[in-house]
Amino acid sequence: MSGTSGPHGGLSRRSFLKASGAAGALGLAAAAGMTTSDGWLAPAEAHAETEERTAHLCHQFHCLTGCNLKCTIRDDRVVMVEPSDLVDEHHRTVCLRGISEVQHIYAQDRIQTPLRRVGERGEGKFEQISWEEAIKTIAEAIKAAQEKYGEESVFVRKSTEAGIDFDFFGALIKADSGGNWGLDRGQPNGTACAFGPFSYCPNRSIWEFSDASTIIELGHNPLESGIVWSRALMDAKEAGVHIVTVDPRFTGTASKSDEWLPVRPGTDAALIQGMIRVILDEGWYDEEFVKANTSLVHLVDRAAGKTYRSAESMCPNPAVVSLEEVGAPYVWDEVSGGPRLYNESDVQPALEGTWMIDGKEYSTEFTLMKEWLADYSLEWAAETCGISQEGIAALADRYANNGPAIIDFGLGGPDKYTNADVLGHSTSILVAITGNYGKPGAGFGFYHGGLGADDPAATLNAWSLPEEYAYTTCGISMYDMPYKENPIRVALTFGDAFTLQAAAANDTLAWVKSLDFFAIVDIYHSSAVDYADIVLPACSKFECEEDVKALRASYGHVMLANGMVKPLFESKSDLQIERLLAAEWGLEHLLPETYEELARFMLDGVEKLDPNMKGITYEKLLESGGCLPVAGAGPDYRPDGGVDEIPTPSGKIECYFEYLSDFGHQFPVYEDANEAFEANPLKEQYPLYFMQGKTRYRIHAYYTSNQWFQENFGPYVNISPEDAEARGISTGDKVRVFNGRGEFKCGVHVNPSLQPGVLFMAETTYTRYYDEGFLQNVTNSARIERAYSLYFGPQIPYNDTLVQIEKA
Repeated sequence: MSGTSGPHGGLSRRSFLKASGAAGALGLAAAAGMTTSDGWLAPAEAHAETEERTAHLCHQFHCLTGCNLKCTIRDDRVVMVEPSDLVDEHHRTVCLRGISEVQHIYAQDRIQTPLRRVGERGEGKFEQISWEEAIKTIAEAIKAAQEKYGEESVFVRKSTEAGIDFDFFGALIKADSGGNWGLDRGQPNGTACAFGPFSYCPNRSIWEFSDASTIIELGHNPLESGIVWSRALMDAKEAGVHIVTVDPRFTGTASKSDEWLPVRPGTDAALIQGMIRVILDEGWYDEEFVKANTSLVHLVDRAAGKTYRSAESMCPNPAVVSLEEVGAPYVWDEVSGGPRLYNESDVQPALEGTWMIDGKEYSTEFTLMKEWLADYSLEWAAETCGISQEGIAALADRYANNGPAIIDFGLGGPDKYTNADVLGHSTSILVAITGNYGKPGAGFGFYHGGLGADDPAATLNAWSLPEEYAYTTCGISMYDMPYKENPIRVALTFGDAFTLQAAAANDTLAWVKSLDFFAIVDIYHSSAVDYADIVLPACSKFECEEDVKALRASYGHVMLANGMVKPLFESKSDLQIERLLAAEWGLEHLLPETYEELARFMLDGVEKLDPNMKGITYEKLLESGGCLPVAGAGPDYRPDGGVDEIPTPSGKIECYFEYLSDFGHQFPVYEDANEAFEANPLKEQYPLYFMQGKTRYRIHAYYTSNQWFQENFGPYVNISPEDAEARGISTGDKVRVFNGRGEFKCGVHVNPSLQPGVLFMAETTYTRYYDEGFLQNVTNSARIERAYSLYFGPQIPYNDTLVQIEKA
C-alpha cells in the first residue's frame, strides 16, 4: 500500500476510511462491509516500488508459549509468518495458529473505527464516531459514576484476548478489578497448600520428559492445546518413556500414548484415590521420602482436628492461605519416645501411631490418612471412574515402582468441575507418598507454555505506578456479580471478559444490560461487543505506531517486537489507548510515552543484577533483530529445584489441610461434581455430559476471526455414533443443544473418539458464528461454599454440565 496502486486503489487506510464515512445508524457488520478487509487479504500487486523487509516478535502469550516469529512484510503488509531464524533449532517453533496470523491480522471481523451504540444493548447497532468523542464519552461516564456511587462503582478488566501490554488505567482511576478470574485454577486450588501457591508451575523442566520412565497426561491434550510443546512429549516417546493419557475422549495426545484410560467426566479424583489406596495397601510408598519431605509425620489432635504446634517456635514461612505465621508442628520422636519439634536436627519422626500427650490423643497425619482412605476401596474407585480395578492397580504400580514419573495436568478438562480441588489435593498426596518430586524426570504440574523451570529466567524491570494508584475491590468477583448485590455501575473491558469468562451467559449478559454504561476495547467483533455503548478498536500484536513494540522474556530469550506494521484502519495500540484515557484525568505522564521508552526502562541496569542478562541491552537487541538468548538456555538446561525449596509454612509437602477442617476436607473427601455425575436425577431430562476444551485452531475464542479456520472449523458439537444414531443425527446436520439455563444451535460432527453419553465442543467462539445463541448459554456457573476458602477462590465449572441434544 503506502501510496501504491494496491487493492484499495491507492487510498491509504485513513483516506479510505474518511471517504467511506458513516451515515446514520449502522450495524457493526455493515460498517465492516464499508471498509472491508477483503483487499488486505488479496495477494499484493507487483509494481516497481515493492519494498520487502523482515520483522520479528514474541508471539501469542495466551497459549503461554511465546514463540519468536519471523514475519515477511511487503508494501507495509504482513504476507508470511515463519519460525524465527534468530533462535537455535531447539527453540525454533511455530504452530498452526502462528502460521495463519496473516488471515487473523486482516480478518473481516476487525473493528475499524470507534463506534457508539444506537440500538438496544445486544442488537449490535452502532454509528461511527471519532476517537476524541469516544474517549470523552468513556471518561464522562466513569467520572459521573465515581462521583455519584464511589470509586468502586467502576469495573475495569483486561483480557489476554485483546492484549496484555498494559494494565494501568484501572489502577489510575482506582477501579474495581473484578477479583478472582475463576479460570484454570481448579486443580491448583488443591495443590496450593501442599506445594505452594504456584505449584501448578512445575519446579522441573519439560525438557526432562525424556528422563522419566512414566508420564501420565491427566486430562491434558498438549498435542492440540500447546502444539509446540508436544515436541518434548514426542522426544520422550522416542526415548521409550511409557505415556498414559487419562481423558474421557480419545484425543490427539491419547493417540500417541501407550495407554488411554477413558475416565468418566468429572471422576478423575476417584481414579487417583484408587491409586493411592493400592499404593498404601501394597506398601509401595517411599517411607524415607515421606519422613524427610512431607507433613505426614506431623501430629494432629484427633478430637480437634488441629495440628499440634508450638506456641513459641514459628514455621519459617507464612501460611499459604492466611499469610499469618503458624507455630512449628510437633512429631513423635522414635529415639526419645516423646513429641519434638519437626525441624530439630536429630529428630527421628515416627510415620505411624497414636499417643496420649497432656491428656489428649494425637496421631500422625499418615495414620489419619489411612483412616480416611479406608472409605475408598479399589472397587469403589473403579465403579466411580469407569476404569477397571486391574487398570487402576496397574497404573499405580507403574507410577510408584517404575519411576521417575511425571504427572502432567492440563488447566482444562477435569479442572473445570466443582470438585477439581479434590483432584488437586489427591494428586498432591499421590506425588508425596511416592517421592516423585524434585528430581530429574519426576514431578507434576502444568508442563506447558514456559511455566515453571523450562528455561533460565530473565530479569526485567517492571514499570510501576506511584503507590497511591491501585485497583480497589468491592469484595465480589466478576463471576459472582450477576448473582450478588454489588456497586458496579460502569464497566470498561479490554477484550471480551463478560462472555469468555462466565458460564450461564444469559445471567451475565442480563447483568451487563443493567449497567449504566459499558465500553469495550477489542481487535475483533467478539461476543460482548454488541452489548457495549462505546467500542474502541485495538490493533493486533503485529501493529504499532512505532517501529518497536512489546519487550518480553519467554522461551529462554528476551524478545523485542520490531519492524511493526502501522495500525490498520483507525486502530491504536494498548499503550496509546491507555494514554488517551489517562489524559482525561491528567495522568498520562505516569505512563511511558513510547514502547521504546518502556523497553529501555525494562532493560536498564538488569545486566548488573542478573548474570543471565549479560550482554542484553536495547541496542544489542536491535542489532540482533530483536531476539537474544539468556545465558544457559537450550535443550540441555536442567533447573536446580528440589524438595528443599517448597514454599509452605513448614517447608515440607503439606498433605493435611487443617484450614479446611470446618468443611471436613483436611484430606480430600471425594464428592460428586455439582451436576455432571451418573446418579444425578437431572440426567433423566438432560442425559449427556457436555465438555469443552482447547483445540489446535483456537485458544479460547482467540483466532475465531481467522477465515481459514471458520471455513473448516466453525462452531460445531461432537457426538458419539451411538448417541447420534439414537437421535437421528448425522454429520453436517444442525442441532439444538439445551438445558434449563439456555440453548444454542450449530453444526454437528459424529465423532467415534467420544464415549457414549459425552458431547464435546471446542471452547467458545464468537456468537455471530452460531445459528442461534452460543455454548456458554448452557454451561454451569455453580459455586460451592468451600471454594470461597480455597487459595484461588471458586472456579467456573464449565464442564460440570448436563444437556440434551436434538436435530434442529
